[in-house]
Amino acid sequence: MTKKGVILLASLVLVLLVVIVGCERKVTEVVEDSTEVCQQCHSDNTLVVAVGAQWDNSVHATGGNFDHNTPPCSGCHTSEGFIARLATGDPGTPENPSAIGCFTCHQPHTNYNFNLRIDDPVALETGGTFDLGNGNLCANCHQARTPNPPIPTSGTITITNSRWGPHHGTQGNLLSGNGAHVFGSAYDNGAHTTAAVNGCPMCHMATPVGDQAGGHTFNVTYDDGDEDNVAGCNIEACHNGGVEDFEYHEVQDSVETLLEALRAELLADSLITSSNLVNTDFTDSLGRDDAGALFNFLFFEDDRSLGIHNPDYAIEALNASIAYMQGR
Repeated sequence: MTKKGVILLASLVLVLLVVIVGCERKVTEVVEDSTEVCQQCHSDNTLVVAVGAQWDNSVHATGGNFDHNTPPCSGCHTSEGFIARLATGDPGTPENPSAIGCFTCHQPHTNYNFNLRIDDPVALETGGTFDLGNGNLCANCHQARTPNPPIPTSGTITITNSRWGPHHGTQGNLLSGNGAHVFGSAYDNGAHTTAAVNGCPMCHMATPVGDQAGGHTFNVTYDDGDEDNVAGCNIEACHNGGVEDFEYHEVQDSVETLLEALRAELLADSLITSSNLVNTDFTDSLGRDDAGALFNFLFFEDDRSLGIHNPDYAIEALNASIAYMQGR
């Protein structure tokens, strides 16, 4: 080999050594930094096993509906559509849709932690803002949709879709005191609007007992229905051990009575069917408050908490709706 060749070979070896050493240093740093992160899941700790068991008993896991894979439905009913909607505003039609799961809300392989994917305040579609900590992620989907056609500011509308209304996830609106149709002056809010500083997880992700309620089940009621997990209510900053079954059941009984009274008025005027769908045979030329009373019934029915999310707001709105229907 010529002298020139020897020099060239030596130079190449030197460059290769620098690259190898540099890469080895970087790879070692990444692996060493990542080991603790990976062990949050990939370890002998049973936390992830427990979370998985809880998740299996959640409505997110069992409710299905991820076959609703065209926009805008895919933005909440599929994991891939939800992630795409947060990133671009367009959920699209995911090629291989899956149900809401771990990576819908978390991105540990990107963030190297279990922080939520997003916790920014949410501008609600029907007006107002939801800004309650970790609950902000939930409100991206758990909010009312603007009905089509919308409640008119003047004149009348004709409803031709039996599923007209706010859709089925009005929890974010009720908890923040936004979205119900207003008769007269604005409705008062209960304490939960400000006391639930971390929103939905405070009660729905309370310390779990087994895999039936609390934690990642998001359930408050156990499967047997005889007892509720009120650990999230009884924290020091809130009810501090003072919540008993009878207290909130009294609120729920009151709201259920009001819902039944409003339902009876709507049935009497043929605005809904016995299965609580809009009766499109009798919804021609509905004025603002006619449509508003119909909307409010569906709004509080679809919340499913029987007013617990915001008792004062629910009771005032339902009483106003009933009074309007009775004087219609």
